[in-house]
Amino acid sequence: MHGIVHKTLKEYVVDRTDEETWETILDRADLEPALYLPVSTYDDHEIDAILSTLASMATQNRRQIERDFGRTLAPELLSTFNAHVRENDLFALLERLETIVDNVDAATDDTALPSVSGTRDGDDSVRVTYRTHREPTYCGLAHGILEGIARTFDADATVAERTCVDDGEEACVFLVEQA
Repeated sequence: MHGIVHKTLKEYVVDRTDEETWETILDRADLEPALYLPVSTYDDHEIDAILSTLASMATQNRRQIERDFGRTLAPELLSTFNAHVRENDLFALLERLETIVDNVDAATDDTALPSVSGTRDGDDSVRVTYRTHREPTYCGLAHGILEGIARTFDADATVAERTCVDDGEEACVFLVEQA
């Protein structure tokens, strides 16, 4: 996974708790402290271990934590990969997600991004389809990223989950609509 995910997860935890809690999470997850560089790649296992440990320590379940973290991660992803994002409109960006993700995937080594595509579903809505090879699937994270992108674009939009791979479906499908 891209280092921007690891770096932002650390910032997310420390901002909501403190550095000592982060160190406790790493200790309980049996991970060594690391300086996460945004443009490097790191093992998916670390994100999974941190999120699982965080969920075991929190009152929220893992999916809620992933979703909340996704809202925080979205602006960091947009900033890190801004060379691939030229749209100033939320729905235009969502329609181009497949191309953007493919371009980022081609430009980076040692990682495989999920398949993400956006299809216009009406004048004020886009259906976003998310498929991943990862286990766990990070569906909550995908949902939160879409909400975070809408917030970053200052769009009055809602993101509703229609189907989920965690429920046995082929893909997660989200409907992003103008509110």
